[in-house]
Amino acid sequence: MSAGRGRGSPRPQDIAARGGLGGAPAARALQAAALGRACGGGQTRGEGSGKAFRAFRAFRALEAPAGRAGRRALPGLRPGTPAGERGMIWKYREEVDRAAARELAGSLGKPVKYAQFLLGRGFRSREEIREFVAPELRRLPLPETMPNMRKAVECFLAARERGDTVAVAGDYDADGLTATAILVRVLGALGYKVITRIPNRLRDGYGLSAKAVEGLHAKGARLLVTVDCGVSDLEAVVAANRLGLPVVVTDHHRLPPQLPPAAAIVNPHLGGGWERSPMAGVGVAFMLAWAVQRALRFKGVQVDMNPPLVENLALVALGTVADMAPLTGVNRTLVRHGLRYLSNTSWPSLSALKSSSRLDDPGSVSARDVGFKLAPKLNAAGRLGSAEPALELLVTEDPLRARALAESLESINRDRYEGQKKLLALALSQLEASGGPEGRTVVLAGESWPKGLLGLVASRVAEVTRRPTVLLSLEGSVAAGSGRGAPGFDLLSALREARDLCRTLGGHSEAAGLSLDRDKLPAFKEAFERGASRQPGPPDDAELEIDLELDLDDLQTLAGALADL
Repeated sequence: MSAGRGRGSPRPQDIAARGGLGGAPAARALQAAALGRACGGGQTRGEGSGKAFRAFRAFRALEAPAGRAGRRALPGLRPGTPAGERGMIWKYREEVDRAAARELAGSLGKPVKYAQFLLGRGFRSREEIREFVAPELRRLPLPETMPNMRKAVECFLAARERGDTVAVAGDYDADGLTATAILVRVLGALGYKVITRIPNRLRDGYGLSAKAVEGLHAKGARLLVTVDCGVSDLEAVVAANRLGLPVVVTDHHRLPPQLPPAAAIVNPHLGGGWERSPMAGVGVAFMLAWAVQRALRFKGVQVDMNPPLVENLALVALGTVADMAPLTGVNRTLVRHGLRYLSNTSWPSLSALKSSSRLDDPGSVSARDVGFKLAPKLNAAGRLGSAEPALELLVTEDPLRARALAESLESINRDRYEGQKKLLALALSQLEASGGPEGRTVVLAGESWPKGLLGLVASRVAEVTRRPTVLLSLEGSVAAGSGRGAPGFDLLSALREARDLCRTLGGHSEAAGLSLDRDKLPAFKEAFERGASRQPGPPDDAELEIDLELDLDDLQTLAGALADL
């Protein structure tokens, strides 16, 4: 869950589990299940990054043997160090009103500590809890309330009347691929002719280029819609305008200083309340598909979609969890129901993906299954080359082709994992050879480091150092790569200190992509460091928030209640 308030004050005494939790495997397993399931509003970081659910981290703290101090020594920089073995300051959340907890528990018919848990996470009423525990699709805001959505729909209605071909330009990660797949499926069912374009990460880089726009126009595209990209692609949209090709940008990344001159820009960061829990790119694409369907029905166009639009929520769940969007508000509703459709899907594509992932229970797919087993396979193709096989898998209706593609992605993902381990070892060796991080940031660069793995490894280095990290691949005169932030740090804001040095720069508070001339690398490091210095520094030790202290008896009463969350 991520609806919490501020952190409480440090507790000076040792934080130890009561009731012998440290030596009872069965109790630990039950507690892990209860608190792990309770994190429905949190998020996982898949692909081996080592960041577990926040609620599960609370379980790890409570599991500590009695008498252990609230700090642990930091190990050296080495690959694969579990987060639970690093230095930690264990902190309780703010104290809650016990009388209010008893009253809430009585009204819910739940244990008092269940109510304490929810009050500590910011809930104040039965209605808030009901909406969180059982979010309903009928309570979703209408898609037309998103900024500029009506303008976007007008473009699609005009294109359908003219019989124009629509080009969908997506991204090569799981979010962009699932967003592209939704528009291919839905627009095709609504009578549109659709072509797609997914960039090759190694050859084309991120986003939409002017060259790509010219290619899509040459293939007959007369309306271009971007998904999970576009808001920073000023040059590409200008090129489209010169060709007379209207562009609808759907994106979820932070807004740049200058927006592209598109026919419509649909982005939750534009406001209207949608910015409170920013959606992933796939969520924005789903809202566009829903809005177009509603508009056609309003005009009296017969729309008999097969499968129904709502079944595409399976793809929304995949992309949203993969992109680590906050699972609150609209996102939580979409993912909650999307996981149900993903669990019970009969689509050959998703069935093959689940089968190749060897899930413990394919009939009950969790967010953790998506983050650690399904999404990495979709991401792997784009990291090592072309993401087209992953997109083909998501849209194919041929069971045999789906199985072949899924097994191919499994093999690619194994190669990705091995390459990631090697690059992480190189990066940490370079960092140690330089004497470790000296300032507020980490910038590492190497000759021809695999671009598709830079973001993953930057995330691991940031985890180890607790500093925002940028990894760059040096190729000829250009340095290009990815950055990952640290807890409580706005990465993109810090990087914008160096925007005049960058050829390209885009992203959000936790992740960014960039490129620059190789000879500007020293100046870039200085500018990034200046940008970071404007934000609070990293703590000496990571903080671990504690929700509750539990006795063994609590586990028996809380397990089922927390599992409902």
